[in-house]
Amino acid sequence: MTFTRLVILAFVCLASIHGNANAKGRYQGPIIDMHLHAYEDDIPAALCIPWITQFPAWDTREEWNDIWIKAMVEPPCDDPIWAASPVDDALMKATIAAMEERNVIGVLSGAPDEARRWRDAAPERFLPSLEFRIGRDNRTPEEIRALLETGDFVALGEISNQYGGVAPDDERMEPFWALAEELDIPVAIHMGDGTVGTAYLAFPGAADYRAALSNPYLLEEVLIRHPRLRVSVMHYGAPLVDEMIAMLASHPQVYIDIGGMQWYYPRPFFYEHLRKFVDAGFGKRIMFGSDQGEWPGVIGPAIDIIDEAPFLTKEQKADIFYNNAARFLRFSDDEIKAHHEMAK
Repeated sequence: MTFTRLVILAFVCLASIHGNANAKGRYQGPIIDMHLHAYEDDIPAALCIPWITQFPAWDTREEWNDIWIKAMVEPPCDDPIWAASPVDDALMKATIAAMEERNVIGVLSGAPDEARRWRDAAPERFLPSLEFRIGRDNRTPEEIRALLETGDFVALGEISNQYGGVAPDDERMEPFWALAEELDIPVAIHMGDGTVGTAYLAFPGAADYRAALSNPYLLEEVLIRHPRLRVSVMHYGAPLVDEMIAMLASHPQVYIDIGGMQWYYPRPFFYEHLRKFVDAGFGKRIMFGSDQGEWPGVIGPAIDIIDEAPFLTKEQKADIFYNNAARFLRFSDDEIKAHHEMAK
């Protein structure tokens, strides 16, 4: 056997050992996706991963809306993830199939009737959450109370006020924060990146989006007034990681949800964020979220990006994928046992 063949054989053996080690390190249990949507929109568009690189720099002689739409309908990558149509429930069915394949139970935000409809189609998979936005939904605190007291909804969220230009500490939100604290129901609020150039898109409400409302410090006075409020910060205030770490340290009742940032940003940049949270000691308050929207095909890659993080231990993956959300949502021992049985 020649020296060259020996070297090749050694590399093959090392690759095999490395592959087996990686396989052993992959997470095999149930996953709680804290960031699913029950949508009805028919959008013939595609995602490239990472999504942020899908959009070119803006030549302001053109309309940004036109540039954005072109990037979505003519994606500049070889393997785009295409949206699933809501027609004939294709979107819902594709979401359920992706969840079944990867052992996912999901917190599903949406309009009340639509979230319930998806739940009824797969009650073992979906936990409905009540989507809400000041100025768009125009529901009073009394109406929100009546919906939450039905027991149909595990959380109030996604609270998407950032897209309406409404800060977390806006006085209009005060009765809703008070209600969630009184009812002891968790809230999930969007704080972080939207799509590239959101404020320049010709979509309803898009012009009101402000990046400044991602700042986690805008939650501080809310938490001081309502200390028993359980809050999940969707998108973890990205990219304001240091500010979010300061808030996690100051307010131990706060959790964060990854919320699709793993496929929004290039992987090395997202890993830098995730590792920073873990290294700062907050691995027990990070929750998985895919933010699948109209693209159920993103659920698998969203999981893989976390599972392939080279710095996470198997135990840390289990916390992010399941344990932290189970604690945040206060699942019973019987519910946890049932979820693990489903994943076998």
